[in-house]
Amino acid sequence: MVKWQLSLGILLLALAVLAIGLPHANGAWFAFWNASDVQQANEWILLTVYRIPEVFIAVLAGMALAVSGLLLQTVLNNPLAGPSILGLTSGSHLFVALVLMGGSFSSDLFQDVSTTFAAAFGAFVFGMLILLIATKMRSAVSLLLVGMMLGTFVSAFTGLLMSHADSMSLKSFTMWSFGSLRQVALDQIPLIASVFMVVFIAAFFLVKPLNAMVLGEHQAAFLGVNIVRNRWIVILIVSLLTGLVTAFCGPIAFIGLIVPNIVKMTLKTANHLHLMIASALIGGIVLLICSMLIRLLEPLIVLPINTLTSLIGAPVVLLLLLKKIRNA
Repeated sequence: MVKWQLSLGILLLALAVLAIGLPHANGAWFAFWNASDVQQANEWILLTVYRIPEVFIAVLAGMALAVSGLLLQTVLNNPLAGPSILGLTSGSHLFVALVLMGGSFSSDLFQDVSTTFAAAFGAFVFGMLILLIATKMRSAVSLLLVGMMLGTFVSAFTGLLMSHADSMSLKSFTMWSFGSLRQVALDQIPLIASVFMVVFIAAFFLVKPLNAMVLGEHQAAFLGVNIVRNRWIVILIVSLLTGLVTAFCGPIAFIGLIVPNIVKMTLKTANHLHLMIASALIGGIVLLICSMLIRLLEPLIVLPINTLTSLIGAPVVLLLLLKKIRNA
């Protein structure tokens, strides 16, 4: 298992180096040392302003979304659970919609807030809302339904805002909803990495209760696991990870849904120490490959990251549904 995880880590590192050095319109940065001073300056700007931040956020976002999906699937005992299903990304949608298209529906405070802060704050607020609801519900299925209803409400309210928005606001919101891995600046990397590492490390303290919860809530409770408290902690961690990603990348669909399922089908283990490490590594690999595909296809077609992950993820989810029905 350790060798397999080490291989994934080496693959992720190799892909990151390759992604930074992919050819672009003016050549490849691998020729940096043989270039003229002006060309070197241009290549350095390309690396520090675009390539390194894009590769960094692709890896981090893939890790965060994949681990979030794994945690939710275990706590809710549902392989089709994910951050978007529980309604966490809906909070980001709602607050960003208020900022960009609120007009008379929102106060001056909303209009002065950046979309980055709005997305993070929206995910956190909805995460707290889900936490409060979770204290009143013992059933994970009921919690999942509440999340879906919140998502439906937000979609309806967003549609109302879109119907009254001007063309510029509507365009801004539409572009945000496509998602992007090119909105992070180099000087933002330390802050993003610090927040991610703190929350990510906190998730590993849940390994033992998560392993017990795989057996079911009743068996886990019999083993001494506090189901309600651990559900609180999981939703808090997921809301922070999802909010961090959505704040800097916009919505990215299906990564948190398909990667944990791929990992569980591949590893054939219920040990969440191995599952979380593998989910993080494969999540980073998958989203990094998606970002590389987008760059390679740019001469032919411009693909937003959310569109590409949806094109890839939707058929995979359909296959998972068919497999679940077949095994029922």
